[in-house]
Amino acid sequence: MRLAQSVPWMCVVGLLTAASPSEAQPKGGASPRGAGQQGAAGQTAIQAPRAPSEAMSDKARKLYMEGVTASEKGRWADAYASFVAAWALQKHYTIAGGIGTCELMLQRYPDAAKHLAIYVREIEKDATATPDERAAALKTYAQARAKVGAVRLRVNVEDAEVRVGQEVIGTVPLQDPVFLEPGTHTISVRRQGYEPASVAVELKAGEEIERSVELKSARASEPAAGERPATAWRGGLGKGGDPPPNKTLLIAGGSVAGVGVIAGTVFTVLALGKGDDAEELRGKVDRDGDLKGYCASTKKPRLCAELSDTVDVQYAFINAAIYSFIVGAAGAGTVIYALVDRPAPPASRMQIVPRVGAGSAGISLTGRF
Repeated sequence: MRLAQSVPWMCVVGLLTAASPSEAQPKGGASPRGAGQQGAAGQTAIQAPRAPSEAMSDKARKLYMEGVTASEKGRWADAYASFVAAWALQKHYTIAGGIGTCELMLQRYPDAAKHLAIYVREIEKDATATPDERAAALKTYAQARAKVGAVRLRVNVEDAEVRVGQEVIGTVPLQDPVFLEPGTHTISVRRQGYEPASVAVELKAGEEIERSVELKSARASEPAAGERPATAWRGGLGKGGDPPPNKTLLIAGGSVAGVGVIAGTVFTVLALGKGDDAEELRGKVDRDGDLKGYCASTKKPRLCAELSDTVDVQYAFINAAIYSFIVGAAGAGTVIYALVDRPAPPASRMQIVPRVGAGSAGISLTGRF
């Protein structure tokens, strides 16, 4: 729900044709609110964005209103500081409009165009905005655009970083053009794994141009600036740009390890069970009056034959468990081999030395191959 009572328009009226920020201040400290929409000849008045949104947090709204108050008194630098602080707490488009309006009055035209572009774009999406509010936003944005050039940048790789000098503009795709002072500039684009690229542009005030930048995959012999040279993978988890470990080895090794451990555990349980059966049969042999605790043959009588078979099965399960655990250990070793970094093999090196002696000549070939 919108606020029932409107608040004073921020940065309500300012003279855009002032030669310096000081000329944009109201003379004699008078509030600009009483000024009309049209000033002296050649001087166009602006109307700032909307009342604060209920979507703002309490702290952001408080800072926003401090900016409104400062702008009404023509204290553009103070208003700008309050709006920027509010923006740091909440990225609401109305705050961006306040920042852009004050940047316009402070003659920071590229930044003004950037923030006002956000305001214009988002107010068009706001169903509660009135036609007058949208028209005022476009009018203010047009004032900033008339002072700067704009570059619509197209890049063949998404998420690439765009810079002008040392300033980071954003990442591709950019929603708005790159706004720059009139003159010559170099726009650079880079992304890890690709060779950096740049494009030089020459702009006039109010001009908008399009430029395309194509990033090419970086070759191992020619690493991109600021990136470490590509090296052959020696294992590891892909840190520092290394490729990930071999998935086939990981899956196969993990599967073998799992099966080996499970089978070893099952055979161990079975062996223990047969061991209990064998102990029970030995007790019967000890208690038998004829055998008296001794079996002369593994085939007869029946009790001795049963004891012999039980012991044989027990040892078979024990051996199966041992072999299963060995297989599991081999699978685990395969996983570790795929994950752990290993030193790279020494590079091949060869040295050829001429040999000249009395009555003979030749060469000596030494090295590591």
